[in-house]
Amino acid sequence: MDMNREVRVSRWVRPSRWLTAFGTLLAISTFAACQESVSGLDLRDHLIDGITYRVTSFAIAKSFPAQLRITVEIENGSTTSQSVTFPDGCVVLIRAYDGGTKPVWDMGLTGGCTQALVQVFLAPGESEEFHTGLVSAATILGDSLPNGEYRITAYLRPGQMVELDAGMADLAVPRKYLVAGASPFSRRARHLVPPASKTATSP
Repeated sequence: MDMNREVRVSRWVRPSRWLTAFGTLLAISTFAACQESVSGLDLRDHLIDGITYRVTSFAIAKSFPAQLRITVEIENGSTTSQSVTFPDGCVVLIRAYDGGTKPVWDMGLTGGCTQALVQVFLAPGESEEFHTGLVSAATILGDSLPNGEYRITAYLRPGQMVELDAGMADLAVPRKYLVAGASPFSRRARHLVPPASKTATSP
């Protein structure tokens, strides 16, 4: 079994942030013994009203179905104190794209968020990290989306939409009935209704 690995942005951070990163990795390890690296991490920062948003971690637990977790850092890069307010307890949410420009799955439409506002106050140079929690590939694909490769993004709503690329992930769930000749990881894989069983009749 592979050792735990996680996609992280290589950048200098203060010692306290290294401790936070270690705590994040330890928490993920308690849920899954193995993780895999994910390519395609978008390292661009999004600066809005003095606050910088960036994906610092995209972890995939190599269970089956796989489980995803994204960490986003919010940093005050200005010289004055800043605050930002999120509309509910789901500060970081996930979207999945199958190659088009519209998401095929949106975590924000599944509900389950506490309704209390989340206010974040940051002194100059201060930062804070928020996580999506573990999201199963089975939750994303459901019964309608095929197994295959998806582009994963994280988004936040600090008064306006901030969406960040996290990377690509192969998502798959057990499919009992597949199109003949299609790989379980192919986009052609679909559920097929099993043929009706024939009941023997007496002559």
